Amino acid sequence: MYLGLGLLALAGFQAWALTELLELPFQWALMDAGFHWLILGLIAYFIANTLSYYHPSRGKIALSLLAPALLTLIGLQLAGGVCHWFIRDSAYDYFTASWALYRYTVFFLILVAITMLSLLWYRLGEKEDAQRRKEEMERIAREAELFKLRQQLQPHFLFNSLNSINALIGSRPAEARNMVQQLSDFLRGTLKREDQKLISLNEELEYLKLYLDIEQLRFGHRLKVEMELDESAATWQIPPLILQPLLENAIKFGVYGTTGNITIFLKSSVQDNHLYITVQNPYDQDMEPPRGTGFGLKSVRRRLLLLYGRPNLLNLHKEDGQFMAEIKIPKSL
Repeated sequence: MYLGLGLLALAGFQAWALTELLELPFQWALMDAGFHWLILGLIAYFIANTLSYYHPSRGKIALSLLAPALLTLIGLQLAGGVCHWFIRDSAYDYFTASWALYRYTVFFLILVAITMLSLLWYRLGEKEDAQRRKEEMERIAREAELFKLRQQLQPHFLFNSLNSINALIGSRPAEARNMVQQLSDFLRGTLKREDQKLISLNEELEYLKLYLDIEQLRFGHRLKVEMELDESAATWQIPPLILQPLLENAIKFGVYGTTGNITIFLKSSVQDNHLYITVQNPYDQDMEPPRGTGFGLKSVRRRLLLLYGRPNLLNLHKEDGQFMAEIKIPKSL
């Protein structure tokens, strides 16, 4: 539509100029301008439409010059033939012969510009499509890896819980049965939220308490967990099952790595539009805790990187016989 309006305006302006400046009859001028600009518009549409399907990998400069040159020659011959068929006058023949080179140059330059702009436009479109496909593939790969990490986390936790149950079966069967029920409740709740990308901190703490109940059945009075929670963080959205590996690591290095009773501290606070969650446990560097795969903390770090694109959201450090794991969750993805 815009191309048609532009050509109509150019044809009208040219007809007026030919009438006023060269004193051609208005009918001749209007017919001459109308046919020539109509043919030019059809050629321009042909070029743009053809380049939307065909993008040469080589010879773009040659194409941008040779194709307009040939099409301009064909178009002017066609328009001139039609006009001469309607206007049979020697004065008009003299006008067309005198202005042939000027008209060819103008039409050629216009078609060259249209060809170059079309090539640039469709090239940019191809780059945008390629970038969009790349981003989509990266998103699918990221979601697949997140799903894989969560699927790995469940059997990892399950195996550890089964080991705990096995330790209780002989000496405390009633507590072992209770632990099986709690484990069932925990896994059932996890499966219900399989497709959830984020859950509130309160929901995560509910699952965490189920996990802690399971571990406290095994270790009894030796294990104590104290929580200091910021009420403003209760509805903060965090990845599901992100805290359980931190508590599991704290129990592993605290209970297994020491001989006395231990207290694990879990603290949450909101600062600078981030949720900070710290898990702190005592450790004895002279004692060797049982070896594990190290999967838990690695999975936390990897999940945070995939979700938020930042590598510094999990920090680990030791100080005065205390091991601290701190995660930082931004306000939104």
